Amino acid sequence: MALVFDSQVGRMSVPENVIIEKLTRIVEENLDNPTFSLDQVYKELGISRTHLHRIIKDQTQLSTTLYIRKIRLHKAKELLATTDRRIAEIADLIGIDSPQNFSKYFFEEFAVSPTEFRKQKNISAPASSTFTVSGPMVQGVSVHRSDKTYRYIWGGIFLAIWFVIGVYFWKSQGSSRSTNAFGVANYNELFDNSVAILPFKSDANGESLAEGVMEEIHRSLSLIENLKVIARRSSNEYKDSGKTVRQIGAELQVAYILQGRVDEKNNKAQVALELVRTQDGITVWTKNQEGDLKNFFNLMNEVVKELALELNQKITPELANKLDRVPTKNAEAYNEFLQGRLLMIERTQEKLAASILKFERALALDPDFAEAYAYKAIASHLRGNMGYADMVASGNVAEQNALKAIQLDAQNATAYATLGNVYRDQFKWQQAKTSYTIALKYRPNDAQTIYWYSLLMRSMGRPEEALQYSAKAMAIDPLYPVILGGHVLNCAYAGQYDLAEKSIKDGQLIFDDSFVYYMARGYYYLIRDNYAQALKEFKKVQELNPNMKYFSTLIYYCEARQGNKTSSVSYLKSLGNHPQDYLSKSMVYAGMGEKDSSMVYLQKAADLGVIHSDILVNPTFKIHRQDPRFEAILRKFDLMDSKSLPQ
Repeated sequence: MALVFDSQVGRMSVPENVIIEKLTRIVEENLDNPTFSLDQVYKELGISRTHLHRIIKDQTQLSTTLYIRKIRLHKAKELLATTDRRIAEIADLIGIDSPQNFSKYFFEEFAVSPTEFRKQKNISAPASSTFTVSGPMVQGVSVHRSDKTYRYIWGGIFLAIWFVIGVYFWKSQGSSRSTNAFGVANYNELFDNSVAILPFKSDANGESLAEGVMEEIHRSLSLIENLKVIARRSSNEYKDSGKTVRQIGAELQVAYILQGRVDEKNNKAQVALELVRTQDGITVWTKNQEGDLKNFFNLMNEVVKELALELNQKITPELANKLDRVPTKNAEAYNEFLQGRLLMIERTQEKLAASILKFERALALDPDFAEAYAYKAIASHLRGNMGYADMVASGNVAEQNALKAIQLDAQNATAYATLGNVYRDQFKWQQAKTSYTIALKYRPNDAQTIYWYSLLMRSMGRPEEALQYSAKAMAIDPLYPVILGGHVLNCAYAGQYDLAEKSIKDGQLIFDDSFVYYMARGYYYLIRDNYAQALKEFKKVQELNPNMKYFSTLIYYCEARQGNKTSSVSYLKSLGNHPQDYLSKSMVYAGMGEKDSSMVYLQKAADLGVIHSDILVNPTFKIHRQDPRFEAILRKFDLMDSKSLPQ
C-alpha cells in the first residue's frame, strides 16, 4: 500500500482513494451483520469520524451514511438481477431496516422501483457488486469487491451500461407504466404486502362491537411498518357495495381483503374472520374466536398477531409490546370515542363540535383514555384551522390536550401528530417536523399523519417532497376527500398539472358532494391563472360550506383579477383589524394589482406573528416574490432557506 506524507499532521497517511476502497470492502463484508456500526469502521481504518467524513465528502460529494447506503443499494441491485429472493429478504440481507425504506432508497438511487427494475431486466447482471464514484480527485475510480483488477473494471463497465439501458427503458415506457388512480407510478410497491379491512357484518346488537373489533385490528396492523393497511375511511366505502374481492383489490391496490362477522351473546364476543387473496379470490386464513367482553383487547391482540404472521410480518418484541397496549378498559368510553371519530370525518362546524362532546363523554367515563385526549386535540385544532373558531385559542386547546395524551401515553402517535399541526400553524417548522417524525415512528403507516407531513413540506416550499408524501397518504386512504384535495394542490404546486387534472377527474364521481373537492379544483384553476373557473369553484365551496370565511377572500381575489374591483373594495371595507383580516386584505389588494397596499397588510400580519401557511407557493403572493420586503418576512419566519422558492 502506497503511503503519502501529510504535511498538515506530520505523518505518513493512506491515500484517500485507498481509504474509500477499504471502506467499501468493510461495508460489503458486514452487509448482513446486525451489530455493524460506524465505530467499527473508524477503528478498522484508523482514522477519526471527522477525517473519514471529509474524505468521503471530497471524493464522492456524499455524507458517510449516504455513501454506505449507496454500497448497500448496489449490492441489492445485483441480488435483484441475479436471484429470485423476495424484496423484503433482500432488504434484510443488505442491512436496510424495512422493505419500505429499501424501496424508497432504491428509487432515489436508480430512478426505478425494485419491482419495476426486476421486471425490466433483460440481460445478465455482473457477477460482483460494483459501481463508480467520482469527485474532485478521483474521476472514475472503481470501488470493487474482487481483488482482480480486470473483474471490477469490466464489471463496472457492464453494470454502468446496463444501468443506462435500464433508465432509458424506464423513461421511454413512461406512458405505459402502471400508475395508480392519483398519478404516482408504482407507489404501492413501497409496500411488500397490503390489506384492506372491509366493514364487518353483525346483528343489530353487535354493530357497536363490530366497529370496535375493526378499529382495534386496524389500529394494531397499522403499527407494522412494512404493511400497507387501507385507512378505515376508504375501506368503509365498500360496505354493501356488491363488488367482488378482485374488484375491490384492484381499486384499492391491495393483495388481501379481511372480511368478518362479529356478534355479541351473553357478554361474550364471537368473532369470525376470513383473509382472502384478491388475485384469485382464494381464502388463505380463517379464525373463529370467542371470549369475554371484559377481555376484548387481549382477545383482539391474539387475533392480530396470528393475522400479522399470515401476512408475512415478523412479531418483534417491540411490536408485541405495542400490540399489547390497551387504549381503555371501559367499553362505554370506547364506544363514545368511536362515535366521535366518525363525526370528525366530514369536518363541518356542527359535526366537529359534536365530536368534541363525544370525546369529552369518553374522558368522563375514563379520565386516563389517552387516545380520546388526542382526538379531542385534533378536533379542537380543526375548528380553528377551518375558520370555525379563533385559530390561536383553538391551537392552545389542541396543544394542551395533545400534551395530556402524551403524559398518559408517551407513545401516542396521534398526539404527536397533532402537536406537529399546532407547531406548523405557529411556524415552528423544526418542532413540527420533529413531532411528525415521532408520530410516524410509533405509527408509520398512518395516512392522516403522512398527509399532514406533506402539508409541512408544502409550507416549507418543498412541493415535490409534499407530493411524494401526499401520494403515499392517497395510497393508504384513497377515498378520503381531504387527502385528495391536498394531493391535488401538491401536484399543482409541484407543476405536475397532468397529475392534478387526473386526480380531479378520478375524484369527480366519488367526491362531487364534498366542499373539499371543489376547494381543490378552485386552487388548481387559481394556480393555472384561470380566475373565472376558480371563482366558480370557490363559490361552490361557499355554497356547500358557508361557515368557511376564508373562501370569501379567494372569491374576491378572483373577482379583482377579472377587473371587478367594486365588489372587492366593498369586501375590504367589511374586514376588521385582526391578523387574519390583514392577510385577507393583502391577498385582495394583490388581486387588484395594488402591490404596495398588499405589502403593507402582509407586513402588518407578519408584525403580529402571522403569515399564510403556504406563503412560499400560494399564487396570491407571487406579486411580491422579488420584493426585498417579502424576503425579509420570509427570513423572519425562517423560510429563506427553503429548497424551492418559486420565482
